Amino acid sequence: MGLLLNALRVALVAAALAFTAFPAKAQSQVAVLIGTTPGGGYDVYARALARHIGRNLPGQPAVIAKNVPGAGGLTLANYMYNRAPADSSELATVQNGLPFEKLFQTLSPEGRNALFDATKFGWIGSITQTVFVTVTWHTAAVRTLKEATTQEAILGASATSSDSYVLAMLANQLLDTKFKVVHGYAGAAEVDLAVENGEVQGEAGKDWTTLISTRPQWIKDRKINILVQMGMKPHPDLKDVPMAIDLAKTSEDRSVMEVVFAKFGMSRPFFAPPGVAPERLAALRRAFDATVRDEAFLADAKRLGMEINPVRGEDVEALVTRIMGTPAALAQRARRVEAAIGEREDHDEQKVQARYHRVAPRIAQSRRWRGGGYSPAGRGIGASRPRD
Repeated sequence: MGLLLNALRVALVAAALAFTAFPAKAQSQVAVLIGTTPGGGYDVYARALARHIGRNLPGQPAVIAKNVPGAGGLTLANYMYNRAPADSSELATVQNGLPFEKLFQTLSPEGRNALFDATKFGWIGSITQTVFVTVTWHTAAVRTLKEATTQEAILGASATSSDSYVLAMLANQLLDTKFKVVHGYAGAAEVDLAVENGEVQGEAGKDWTTLISTRPQWIKDRKINILVQMGMKPHPDLKDVPMAIDLAKTSEDRSVMEVVFAKFGMSRPFFAPPGVAPERLAALRRAFDATVRDEAFLADAKRLGMEINPVRGEDVEALVTRIMGTPAALAQRARRVEAAIGEREDHDEQKVQARYHRVAPRIAQSRRWRGGGYSPAGRGIGASRPRD
């Protein structure tokens, strides 16, 4: 009897070891969930990944893409954190600032609608990272960042929540620039036209990857001065353009910039629910890494006007963890900078109404759209980058 029990124990231990020694069964189908509506930049990037990542996943499962919009991405993020299965059968992408909702509190008071801890998601990677630039037209008096600290420059923006407004206010507060911002334009295309027509002298918060795909003539024909770039790392195309973060006067100012710029370092992030087994998360990350280097994927991206500048999942995880560990006082200051509290000029609203009504007829006459990219007066712009 004793020998029989011992044999049974050995068999059970061997079975347990065998179960843990081999990875779980590969998925037959994986869903990539997208926290935005169809047709925008996040959608295009996610669907491109879905078309190609299956070849690099264990078992080469079928991969489907599905839009789950709502509440600025909170609907999907909350689902992934609280209800999604932790078996790697569902991946997700949301707006790049959403992981920091509890810090910036842009979608709900005190961020209380963010029912997740961003540091516990299984970060898979980001397809690209970017920088934002501040530019002035070639005829403007202000041509450098140094000149912007001594002379006023009138910039254009859509709304006070837009990057074009927020980053101009950040420069005023932390870099001592003297930007005045006319806000109220319908969108980025209208601001671009206002710059070309002399309604304003430039704009801040211009995504470099968007600029080179939708306004390459501005660069080729030297129509703009590039004053500064804002992001975590300099863009290789902008070696001679100063980085705002390198010009921070104090360590606290630099920390504020890091908090505000963090999302630029993970522009198109993908993640799995919390609790995914380490070996499954590792497989997802390696599949992502292989996909963003895959020739077929890169050809697809080129056709769609997508810039590929990938960030590994481990680096996205480290970034999220570091930023979410921001001290409360610093986070509060970052919120004030991003909201530009105390910097809104009362006369701007009246100015923009008059200026916008003057420029609107010309906008209507000159508007040309090519697959989501805007080309004034039909000038060729090549492949257009997906619009957010």
